[in-house]
Amino acid sequence: MSLKQIVVFLVFALLAIYTAFLNPHDSIIHITQSQSLKLPTVLLLLGSIFIGVIVTVFLFWTFNFKSALVRWKAGFKNNWIEKKHRKAETLFKKGENLFTCGKTDKAQALLERVLEMSPEHVGALNLMGRLLDASDKYDQAETFHKKALALEPQNIRALYDLAHTYSKTDRQNEEIALLQKIQRMNPGTAGPLLRLRDIYVEQKDWKKACVLQKKVLPLLRDKNKEWKKEQTNLGQFLFELGKQYLQEGNEDSAISTFKQALRTSEQCLPAYLSLGDVYLESGKQKQALKIWKTGFQKTGHKACLVRSQIALRESDDFQELLQTYEESLETSEEKPLLVLLLSTFYLEHGLEDKARQLLQSNSPEHPLFHSLLLEKAQHSGNGTNGTASQKSHFDLTRNAIFALTR
Repeated sequence: MSLKQIVVFLVFALLAIYTAFLNPHDSIIHITQSQSLKLPTVLLLLGSIFIGVIVTVFLFWTFNFKSALVRWKAGFKNNWIEKKHRKAETLFKKGENLFTCGKTDKAQALLERVLEMSPEHVGALNLMGRLLDASDKYDQAETFHKKALALEPQNIRALYDLAHTYSKTDRQNEEIALLQKIQRMNPGTAGPLLRLRDIYVEQKDWKKACVLQKKVLPLLRDKNKEWKKEQTNLGQFLFELGKQYLQEGNEDSAISTFKQALRTSEQCLPAYLSLGDVYLESGKQKQALKIWKTGFQKTGHKACLVRSQIALRESDDFQELLQTYEESLETSEEKPLLVLLLSTFYLEHGLEDKARQLLQSNSPEHPLFHSLLLEKAQHSGNGTNGTASQKSHFDLTRNAIFALTR
């Protein structure tokens, strides 16, 4: 017997003695009108207390038993559900792996089993949608993606996959709405912005593409290789926007946008070429030549030299370009092409001896062009200007050489 029980017993004993002392007389309990029972008052009191304790204990035990029974049933049910859930999850993982490996038939069979066991398995519903999407069953794929989203409206994977299904069925407005929703949910993620940008590129909406591309770049600061690639892409998109402005007759905006493209990506060759073209057409030859020279220095592309050469065809102020040609000839990895270009340049400006010397001292990579230019240099060097037919042949040869730089 514990100390607590001893104390309770002593309290009841003292209470009984104290009650008996105060109530020495018997109490009469009437059972019927003619029958009665005489009991000591203390006994009646203690008996009542005892019966109350018994009833309380009984009721308490009954309640606990029912609660225990309910808990046991709930626990059994939960264990069964948990076991079923674990089995479904195991099958889902196997199905996912099979899908990744391209075994779609086996993956579909497992996913169907998962959904029989757990019809509201969001992962299985969405993966079934992806599987059907891959099989070009877009209507069914959409149904499964939407079932997944009905259960989890904020499921990013399901939103992405439904957007992808929309992209396959040319429902760009619905796709854009979903991608914008994903972006609001995950503002620090580049993925939805990149896809939105691609849509605008497909639509040739260069203004929107540029806006989104500028939002993408800060999100890729920690990924240097990707950041550089997207920075280059921004330069290209800005060039396309500038070209669009030019087609609309908005020359000032075109020039400003071409310059922005070059500040963004100094390797954007089309922007150098187009900006120089705009300057040349506006009568600003020096600015055009300067842009093309910078373009050649930054990109090393011969198209910039060709643009300058064409612009200076009727000019005597060609020494700077000639110097650029001759300097680059010493360092260029494409020397055979530069030999041809410089030869045409010499011939255009009456420097036949230099052209002949250059051609004779370098082995040809393009024998036909090489021989045609050499023939032109030798013929001109004999003191004749050549016939109209010979001039036409030279023009055709030169244009064909220029085409090699595109």
